[in-house]
Amino acid sequence: MCLRKYIKNIGLVLVILGHYYFCSYVLNEVSVLKDIDPLVIKVYEDKSDEKNNQEKVLNKTEDVKVMKSISDDYLGIVKIPKINLQKKLYDIQSDLNDVDKNIEIIEGSSMPNIENSNLILAAHNGNTSLGYFRNLNQLTIGDEVIINYKGDEYVYEVSKIYDVLKTGRVAIKRDKGKKAITLITCLGSDRQLVVIGYLK
Repeated sequence: MCLRKYIKNIGLVLVILGHYYFCSYVLNEVSVLKDIDPLVIKVYEDKSDEKNNQEKVLNKTEDVKVMKSISDDYLGIVKIPKINLQKKLYDIQSDLNDVDKNIEIIEGSSMPNIENSNLILAAHNGNTSLGYFRNLNQLTIGDEVIINYKGDEYVYEVSKIYDVLKTGRVAIKRDKGKKAITLITCLGSDRQLVVIGYLK
């Protein structure tokens, strides 16, 4: 009888502790993410190793054939004059919207014609043909990022630059009352660079 009561009390304590830690975790997450977009961004491997990239390209011969058969109907163009970048963007559902092929529009993005939108773009850095954001770390506050979309030009001014530990999540710290663009790439082997601009 005593043993049964002891086990019951232990079980009750474990349930209470579990509830406490769960609530603490949820409250912590809510307080941390209150003023930011809680978006989960994929971790992109650093493409600085040319040999690994060449092997990957050789293994994707079939993918290249498929890509050639896809119409080149692009969604828009991103231009970053400071780093001499101009690249087509593809619909989020397109096979070409892939960080291993182009600059990728991240799921959860909204296009520039939407109120208080945030267009989130990610690309590799490194010294390979896929390193479209290799010079992203050269951007400074006040530089421009231009998006051509549906016949209109949207000019964003870089307002915030920060880096975070590469954990598989990137907290996007932006003013949700403004139209924004967010650019993400790797920074070394263990960090990610985040550049945020607001529509001028």
